[in-house]
Amino acid sequence: MPSWLREMLVMLQFLSPTTTPVPDLVVPETPLVSATTSAGPVEVYNDGFDQPYAERWAHVSSSNADRITQTTYDGRTVLEMRPEAHLQSLSPVPFEVGTTYRVSATLQMPKETGVHPAFWLRTDDTQRVGEIDVVESWGGKPRCERVLAAYYWRYSPPLGDKACLGDKYPEDMTEWHEYAVEFTYMGPGQDAAAESPVPTRFFVDGVETWSTNHAPVAPEHMRLQVKRNCPDEEQPSCGETSTSPSMYVDQVRVEKIGRQSTGTPADLVAIREPATGGGEAHVLDPASAYATYSNRTLLPLEGPDWRFATGDFDGDRMTDVFAALPSGGGTAQVKVLDGSDYLHSFLSHATVVQRDTRLGKARFAAGDYDGNGRDDLWVVDLDDDGRLGVSVLDSSTGFQTELVDAATAAPALDPDRWQVATGDYDFDGRDDLYLVDLQSDGRTAVHVLDAETGLTTFLAQTFTSAPAVDPTSWSVSTADHNGDGRDDLMMVNRAGTTTEVHALDAATGFSTYLLQTATAMGPTNDDTWTVGG
Repeated sequence: MPSWLREMLVMLQFLSPTTTPVPDLVVPETPLVSATTSAGPVEVYNDGFDQPYAERWAHVSSSNADRITQTTYDGRTVLEMRPEAHLQSLSPVPFEVGTTYRVSATLQMPKETGVHPAFWLRTDDTQRVGEIDVVESWGGKPRCERVLAAYYWRYSPPLGDKACLGDKYPEDMTEWHEYAVEFTYMGPGQDAAAESPVPTRFFVDGVETWSTNHAPVAPEHMRLQVKRNCPDEEQPSCGETSTSPSMYVDQVRVEKIGRQSTGTPADLVAIREPATGGGEAHVLDPASAYATYSNRTLLPLEGPDWRFATGDFDGDRMTDVFAALPSGGGTAQVKVLDGSDYLHSFLSHATVVQRDTRLGKARFAAGDYDGNGRDDLWVVDLDDDGRLGVSVLDSSTGFQTELVDAATAAPALDPDRWQVATGDYDFDGRDDLYLVDLQSDGRTAVHVLDAETGLTTFLAQTFTSAPAVDPTSWSVSTADHNGDGRDDLMMVNRAGTTTEVHALDAATGFSTYLLQTATAMGPTNDDTWTVGG
């Protein structure tokens, strides 16, 4: 061998990447279980106006830089806002369904007759505007007892709740006071006019003044505004030449203060696909502990070999059916059937492209990876070059963009022994990945990968109270059966005289059962059935 070739081979040996073997996935000697994510408060936004305001705020309507001064006033760095100044925050309050936020501003408000200062929020969705008027004042003008708080869910026609609250607010609003609102985002597919299980609450200096049983369903932007109220015949230009009085803004803050459980025990959906194609869905109702059906219907699908998963595609808290049909070349058709229409119509038709994923062998699941209240499509490759690979396709873009494409912390898994499901294990609003070993030293074990870390760390690695079971006759899914915000493990026995549900409590590390029951459905053990998922 020539010396130059020998040297090249030596160099290539050192340059070639070496793949660190991934250890087998087993329950550690000390099993791992995790508590829920801290409820807060956690500050996510704080503007004390020490930096140029234009980095965080934009002018609205006729507002411009001439109407705003960043200055020092009363020993504080503040914004001085003169009449017709109107700012909107560039970033919205982060949209995480089920998360409760506290949004506050420290203000000095003018009191001259005809002035109209306000701190409020609204969405960019003109059909579901979600306007939250934290505080509106009319200075010395005797309108609405000086102070209005309101929540409007629509503009055309104007619909909402409002309250005149002058007797609950300080007489000296020209002094510094903190005005705040606390609200919990609802799912993006829910009716903006529907009552929320968690009220929106209004405060001044930490004291609650009012509440309404409505909440936003889209991201909220903060607004600061000073107007001059004039007779109708003098609108809209009467305040444009005014230079006083001013509203002063010392600080605007957003805090994440907690989470509310938004889930209910999920429907159990069993789909039978005959050899001729299509499918029939049998939806078992959790309200009856799966003893009755909420829907039994034919699915408007053509042809065989569909893969099925269930989830909430549009955020309306109804169970939809995701149907995927791999078609070769790293592509697949994906259709979503609408649970609110009894699975008779489609919410989405898409073609997805995953060139680096073996779609023909992949597992498909649905889960909310980014916390926006909509379940995304998870494509799970149990053996991606020796690791478990996951690609999550974003439901809000019709599965055309990836939220994550990663080799996880798990090794490749035996498809004849392992099953996968998604669910929120730690109550942070994002669905994690449950890897369930149905035959682990005579027991069933669960390993949960954390969505918050991109599926690179584990939240749980533990044995359950369930024995080892036959992977050919058992399915796994997740659902929050006790309303604590954590998705429990549902093990479904498809080979009994009836299909059975055994739900293990996530809060106890899956060591206790929340439910063990026979369902209304007979056995579903042959390979024409997909149960759960």
